[in-house]
Amino acid sequence: MKVANICTKLGIVAASVAAFSTLTMKSAQANSFINFETVPNSSPSDNLAISDQFSSMGVNFGIDNNGDGIADDSLFPQLEQVGETEGDKIQGFVNGGKGKDVAEKGYEDRLGDYFLRTAGLGGNGGALLITYDKATQAASGELWDIDGNNNGKRYEQWEVQLLGENNVILDTIISPKGTNAKNNQVGGELDGKPWEFAFDREQADVYGIRFEYIGNGDASKVGLAFDNFSVRSAKAVPEPASILGMLAFGVVGGSSLLKKKMTKR
Repeated sequence: MKVANICTKLGIVAASVAAFSTLTMKSAQANSFINFETVPNSSPSDNLAISDQFSSMGVNFGIDNNGDGIADDSLFPQLEQVGETEGDKIQGFVNGGKGKDVAEKGYEDRLGDYFLRTAGLGGNGGALLITYDKATQAASGELWDIDGNNNGKRYEQWEVQLLGENNVILDTIISPKGTNAKNNQVGGELDGKPWEFAFDREQADVYGIRFEYIGNGDASKVGLAFDNFSVRSAKAVPEPASILGMLAFGVVGGSSLLKKKMTKR
């Protein structure tokens, strides 16, 4: 009977640890993941300028068209509402098979109702700049609708630049080249779809992320569509390793306790 009671107590402790760990993980995710469906201290709306609204998460957003690593004055990326909105002449991207600011079939929930755009902000495609208040080791995010045109004279491509102290480029991640229409499809392979970038460095030395347009064609007529940003993780949904580790610790500790109880008998 005593052994059974001990096992029951161990089970309750393990369950409590798991529940606490799950809540902790969910809280960490909520505090480090940005999908632009909500905006702190505001409400999302089409063409809303985004700058320091997410500073509580340790990041600010800007445009760096001159490439100096500093956000240009009075120029900010803007929210874009999915689908065509009446009277709005600017769109984040065009899905050749579906329309303006519309995800390909099966990707609608992933895009959600809002994303961040740089279209219409000139310069080098509206070079999106994300700056950190404290250096990060890892991050991930999505660029949407990297494509090309039907005659092959233009393709989109982006260089994700990791900026260190003094805005020095530490490393780069190159996106695929946008493809042309294939098999009578209107768009290419990433038309209306996301491309995910991610990095996880040996140390926290990244103070900024800049997105430079390196495609073929007039950069001022190109825009970036950005979404699902994991601020300090290379994965949008962290692996529940912490839960498993804590449970394993609980089982080992419980086993030792059980052995001691049985030895005293």
